[in-house]
Amino acid sequence: MTDIHEPLAEFAPTGRIHLGVSLIGPPSELDFEQLRSHAQTAERGLFSLLSLDQRYWLRDDPGAASATDPAGSNDAATMLAAIAAVTTSIGVVVAAAPDYDDPADLVHRVASLDSLSGGRAAWHLLADGASGVSAGGGADGPDGEGVASADGRHGFIESARRTWRAPKPRDAHAGPVETLGAFEHGGQMYSLGLGRLEGPATKSGPVLVHDGGSARERAFAARHADVVISAPAGLAEALAVRREIVAHAVDAGRGANDVKIIQSATIILAATDEEARQRAESMRAQLPPDAWDAAAFVGSPAGVAEQLLDFARSGAVDGFTVMPWMFPGELAELVNHLVPELQRRGIYPTRYAAATLRGNLGLPETEQERGRASTHALPVVEADELGDVRLDLNLRMELVVAKMPA
Repeated sequence: MTDIHEPLAEFAPTGRIHLGVSLIGPPSELDFEQLRSHAQTAERGLFSLLSLDQRYWLRDDPGAASATDPAGSNDAATMLAAIAAVTTSIGVVVAAAPDYDDPADLVHRVASLDSLSGGRAAWHLLADGASGVSAGGGADGPDGEGVASADGRHGFIESARRTWRAPKPRDAHAGPVETLGAFEHGGQMYSLGLGRLEGPATKSGPVLVHDGGSARERAFAARHADVVISAPAGLAEALAVRREIVAHAVDAGRGANDVKIIQSATIILAATDEEARQRAESMRAQLPPDAWDAAAFVGSPAGVAEQLLDFARSGAVDGFTVMPWMFPGELAELVNHLVPELQRRGIYPTRYAAATLRGNLGLPETEQERGRASTHALPVVEADELGDVRLDLNLRMELVVAKMPA
């Protein structure tokens, strides 16, 4: 097993960061025009992700009568599909709680969102299911894994990915592309022909996001997820988390750069560092003591950009996700003032890199890019009567064998 304290010899920092925005509340309480405005502002700032964070309103008992119960409210995936229609590049992330939603229905809703958005969808699989995270950052539950166990989440992920990459059923009435001949075996005649193979690689499907608030969650996410959402942290702690995730990913046979880390962050801006500190104190006074982010980035746009520079260059994280909810115009401030400072330092994109979320995050688009070569089993046949048959191996073809009627 790889030592999580070893140097990151296999990991190569990109020197760049992504930004994401997480909007809270039940969809029924989110005005669509406000949501559209947030999404388009974030896209103007080249944000990679927009998510609807439902853990603040999902309840332990889905049937409980509550003013914030989601029953009858707008569906988050549907809301995000509408956002995908009025944006062109930003990724849309829907929370997925398999202990709360019907897993089969959830798989198809996420697939529909990915199709409607042109490959910009992600699903945030909640380790804590329909309950919130504990104050310590780990999931609730006696085993520290929350409502949805690791085995249950793993099974759900595998089932979803099998569904998404399943090939379309072959047309039962379609014959082979070319008939080569026939042969007899065991008193039965068989026809032999060439049929067309599926493509050499399958799509990876929607991006999988998973929390990394506890050591157990990080170990699971490093083995199965594309993106880990880590807790707020200083540079030294963030580097330790990166080292831990890389070690687990390599241990699972993945590449050292296969898992992206997006750190939850509070960013408080003002014209000067002093004004930003005063604003932070005002914000802190309005929150419970355990709700304040001690690792918050506070300062002028240039000052905060300098703080983020070390995170980017060291590869401690691949980006940050923010939750603007305290002050009006927080998101616009980030887009108008922080983003240009990051771009001047060469650590933030000046355009979207690709049409899909995977492409923008630098994730593999297909399973084959992950090192899983596509293989095709050809049937073993006796072809004594076929003569000298030469096949062009550059063709994507397969041998088709079928019983002939007596």
